[in-house]
Amino acid sequence: MVWRLLRDRLPNKDNLVRRRVLPIGGAACVSGCGQLETASQLFVSCNIFGSLWFHVWYWLGIDFVPSGDLRQHFIQFTKMAGLPRSTHLYFRIILFASVWVLWNERNDRVFQNTDSDLSTLLAKVKLNSFLWVKSKQGLFSYSYYDWWNHPLLCMGVHLY
Repeated sequence: MVWRLLRDRLPNKDNLVRRRVLPIGGAACVSGCGQLETASQLFVSCNIFGSLWFHVWYWLGIDFVPSGDLRQHFIQFTKMAGLPRSTHLYFRIILFASVWVLWNERNDRVFQNTDSDLSTLLAKVKLNSFLWVKSKQGLFSYSYYDWWNHPLLCMGVHLY
């Protein structure tokens, strides 16, 4: 999914208008922010969906200045300058989980007419990332409680 996102191949409203699946006037962001729903807008700059990243950074305990560009945002997030290279896989998994949660939330709003608040979305990011880390890192011995409360420590980062 991230591969499709970075190549602007997700069926967001802008792409559906360009493919003539939706009418020209049907491309507004499903969050109600009033902007055109493009990949970059939906996943980075949307006032509603994009604000999930600030909650993720707060959970991680990281100060982060987001890039307005989708690709740069992902590169910055997955390579977290100043943190050990061993953390890159964890950040990539957290990024993938965040994108997955945002895309599912977008689809829930479009197809189910339901929405979740940001704290629920963050909880989904924490759960999905924990499950994906556990499946990817066989020797990952931390509990969900540890991951929920101290993700950097679970990555082997000790900030003082």
